[in-house]
Amino acid sequence: MSQNVKPYLGLANPYKRNTLQRIEKDDSYLQNFVQSNILENKFGRDRLNNFKFCELNHLYYYHYACESVDDSGWGCAWRSLQSALRFQLSLSNQKKDISFYNIFMKYGPKNILMEIFEKMCNKENKNDILEILSKRKFAPFENKSGWAEPFISQLVLYDFGFEGDLILVNGYPRNSYAPKEVFDKTVTFKEFKEILKNHFNNANSGPIILDDAIASTAIIGIEFNTDNGNISLMIMDPHAINNPRDGLYIISLDANGKRIQIEPNNLILASNSIYFSDNKPWMVYIPKNKLN
Repeated sequence: MSQNVKPYLGLANPYKRNTLQRIEKDDSYLQNFVQSNILENKFGRDRLNNFKFCELNHLYYYHYACESVDDSGWGCAWRSLQSALRFQLSLSNQKKDISFYNIFMKYGPKNILMEIFEKMCNKENKNDILEILSKRKFAPFENKSGWAEPFISQLVLYDFGFEGDLILVNGYPRNSYAPKEVFDKTVTFKEFKEILKNHFNNANSGPIILDDAIASTAIIGIEFNTDNGNISLMIMDPHAINNPRDGLYIISLDANGKRIQIEPNNLILASNSIYFSDNKPWMVYIPKNKLN
């Protein structure tokens, strides 16, 4: 079924509710990474030997235009959210409708997100943050692009029963919709590498969502070089449209977060924006797994 989902163009009503159609089929056509063998087919077994990955049996790849939804240019954060949520549901053996229609329509309004945050937040300054949120256009139905950002992912996953940490790496990205007060802490790239190492060394680790207030991607695996402190990130990029394989690539960074190379080197998605040197700031959602 063809969908009619349009990006925000500066109009008073960016999403016409009567033209956003419900998908009439499930997402069973999405294969998990073990079934599709997508990583080994693309990179070869030898290249992947030293990587620590998400539990691939529960990892599914949502990207632009999947489910026949035209979200090109604005839906990348929703796709990262779908992948993170599907992972946790699969891991806990739950089957729920998390189609683009369902999550977009349910979690786009501000009042719904505010209610979830009020239940989730246990910070001492909770009332102050609620006041800040009440005055902030952070919700997808009211912000200027319809984007979801990691803060929305945290709220949605919590509503489904899954917890996660929301942090900043290198500071707060300018033009972010979520206020800086909702983030748990700010870490350096060096500290972030340790967080990644601990996360992917745990059993049943899920994808980590990255967002620089420009584009959203997910980290699904890491490779450390203990000799020089370099790190390689396996990226699952939702900006791929015609060939989902194009959205899977490796970013190699030096000890300071400067990009060394991209594999393969002919990608034009969000790959060129993924680096941590020069104090480039990021919003990051890191899932906790209740099954660990």
